[in-house]
Amino acid sequence: MPDYIAVVRDRLKHIKPSELVSDSMRRASVLAIFLNKNGETHLLFTQRAKGIGYHSDQISFPGGSMEKGETALHAALRETYEEIGVESSELEILGRFHDDSVPLSGYIITPYAAILKTEPVFNLQISEVVEVFTVPFEFFMDESNYKPARVRIIDNEFTINGYTYDKYFIWGLTCRFIRSLVDIIRSVTV
Repeated sequence: MPDYIAVVRDRLKHIKPSELVSDSMRRASVLAIFLNKNGETHLLFTQRAKGIGYHSDQISFPGGSMEKGETALHAALRETYEEIGVESSELEILGRFHDDSVPLSGYIITPYAAILKTEPVFNLQISEVVEVFTVPFEFFMDESNYKPARVRIIDNEFTINGYTYDKYFIWGLTCRFIRSLVDIIRSVTV
């Protein structure tokens, strides 16, 4: 099994992330956090609280809106601490990858990859996050795990591709960011 963290660290040094620009959309950023769990590389996810807008009850990476005057990285680190209690000193930033957007909610999101260097102790802000869980990254490398499922978005049902892991369905922007990480790794390991 490849050392996914080492590959991501190396590849993010050599790619020029695409940056989306818009005067009408708000900015946010997230952290795709890798960690070692039982000798395997995992990715960390949050389940959003119900009743918090468009992304209510969805699976996401920690992060959120940028405040005036702050960088995307600072916003991702601040929001990660506010949502799940992980301090920036506990993280090693591996790099930034390609921006993406969610037109429905009016956001451009900048993703960063990081590694959690310590044993996690989470302190959830339950008004925003109801659960933290991890998924072995090897799961996402298996293309047969990427398949369609039905999701409900604001009173409408759609069939969307994503990853079903245990009781969780990971789709939308979070899924696209995972696909970007998989592509980054495959560009080296295939």
